[in-house]
Amino acid sequence: MKTRVIITVLSAVALSTGCGPSVRTRVANAMQGCLAVRNPAFMRGEGERALSIPLPPAVDSLASGTAYTFGLIVYQETADQATTQAEVTCALELGSRYESEDTREWLGYFSRHPNAPVANLAKRLLDAQLKQIGAAPQSSAAPK
Repeated sequence: MKTRVIITVLSAVALSTGCGPSVRTRVANAMQGCLAVRNPAFMRGEGERALSIPLPPAVDSLASGTAYTFGLIVYQETADQATTQAEVTCALELGSRYESEDTREWLGYFSRHPNAPVANLAKRLLDAQLKQIGAAPQSSAAPK
């Protein structure tokens, strides 16, 4: 475990110094593309409708290109600093491209968000990740 943490930290440092700006730029561009598509519906109070709008292929491509540890960290920071539903949901959707236990914990945290569209999206994304690894979806898990 300690070795994994050290390797992860060293990898993040290497990425942030060697190619961090390009990762941050790709994350920023993916977020801008997502916000351009989703924010108008959120601004009209149509959160669930906003989440049903498919993202353009270019945004999906940018998100897929950041689907590793450092990209996830940037999406997590973005979600934590978000001031709108659109920002939070875009960060969740784009960051969930990285399949890991860290991502599932992050999505689990947001699945309890007080804003229903945010919580529902996090639950759907978490269930999709759980399905990928053969685990029971959160929505069908026994209450705790």
